[in-house]
Amino acid sequence: MQTGRDIHRGIVRRIRRVRRELDERERSIDGLQLALGETGERRCAAIRALAEFHLPAMREDAVAATLAGMESSVRAIFDEKKDRLREVERRIPEQRDEVAAAEAALASVTEGLNETGEERARLARVVFGELQAMPRWQRLFEQARLLEARVTASEQRHEATEREQAEKVPAYESDALFSYLARRGYGTARATGNVLTRRLDGWVAEVTRYEDVRASYDFLNALPGHAAAVLEEDRAALATALLPLARLEEDVMDSNGLTPVLARGEQLYAEREAARQQVREAEAALRELTGELAALHDERGSYYESAIDGLEAFLEGRTLDELVAMARATRDPRDDALVAQLLEIDSRLAELRAELAGRRKKRTRLAKRLAGLEEIRDRFEADDWNGRRSRFDDGLDINALLLGFVAGRHSSLHVHRMLGRNQHFLPVHSSSGGVFGAGGFGGGGFSTGGGFGGGGFSTGGGF
Repeated sequence: MQTGRDIHRGIVRRIRRVRRELDERERSIDGLQLALGETGERRCAAIRALAEFHLPAMREDAVAATLAGMESSVRAIFDEKKDRLREVERRIPEQRDEVAAAEAALASVTEGLNETGEERARLARVVFGELQAMPRWQRLFEQARLLEARVTASEQRHEATEREQAEKVPAYESDALFSYLARRGYGTARATGNVLTRRLDGWVAEVTRYEDVRASYDFLNALPGHAAAVLEEDRAALATALLPLARLEEDVMDSNGLTPVLARGEQLYAEREAARQQVREAEAALRELTGELAALHDERGSYYESAIDGLEAFLEGRTLDELVAMARATRDPRDDALVAQLLEIDSRLAELRAELAGRRKKRTRLAKRLAGLEEIRDRFEADDWNGRRSRFDDGLDINALLLGFVAGRHSSLHVHRMLGRNQHFLPVHSSSGGVFGAGGFGGGGFSTGGGFGGGGFSTGGGF
């Protein structure tokens, strides 16, 4: 059998590995963005040089203010974005450290919770052994066990009477003659009508055996109330019997030091839930920053696109194709060289954009997988599958299962289901196999058990 803690560590390791891979993809995208930006600037310079080469053919007043002004305004927008980009790039490593610190704090409090669970189990064996040796406890426990069985039987009777009432009463009330006599209050002091109608009502009642039917109808309606009253009496008797039993068990728990261990366990359980929340919040902040980084990278690329559009716009209504045609119409080889440079740059830009689109797609897919892995881990922890009593079948290959998820062959729900099929909680037992607290009355345990019925401090889980 594999321990829940080992499986949990495998999930956490896979999350960290995917995070590192996502960081590497982000850096590769950043490198492509830089290359795209540099190539875009080369294109802007080539267009400007080509335009300036043909300035004699254009009005100088249409060019002078436009060229510098357009570049200045676009550059100002870009510089503002660049400042935010630097801030985000600075904060991401800090946020990664926060995630790592939150994960370490969660691991520490979980380990403390497991150790406290071990101590609780050890002391509970002592408490249970001492209680079993006490005739008074055995008497009180047996009395409470019998009363609990009586409460269970009363609950079942009450549910049965309510079902019977719901199933049978509508048939009475849908009978036209029965409903007619019931509305007229036949057989009661509130009966209506004159001598003749009452005689006719009596004839109908005799034919339909109304009084017998009415007695059955009233019995069906009254039965749930009687059963509920008996149930309340039985519950009250059980509550009364549990008081001295609970006091006796609490005294023995106090004398053996179990009570403060239980309190510490509850505190650690609450701390673990708070630590889990801190991990989720730190991861959410990291996702937000990495998402903003990706958006800012896109903005950086759009700056160069805007610059190119702006540079073309200043050409007094001419398109870049028209400017190229003008260059080819001259015999001067210098503008032909600029055109060739533009064609080479455009080809390079197309390659960079295609590669960038592919990497962005892979980054987005990997980011979704990371979020899915974090969801798998959160559900694993919520089910207390990383508790000290949690075990998984040896046939479960967690690495293969998670690799299949990252590759897109499995959904997170499928992974959780597979984990659930292979997961078991060991019974709360001593090292020699003696079972205690296995479910309270009738299960070999003591009644209060300090939360031992299911083995957990707050949820009955694997701690």
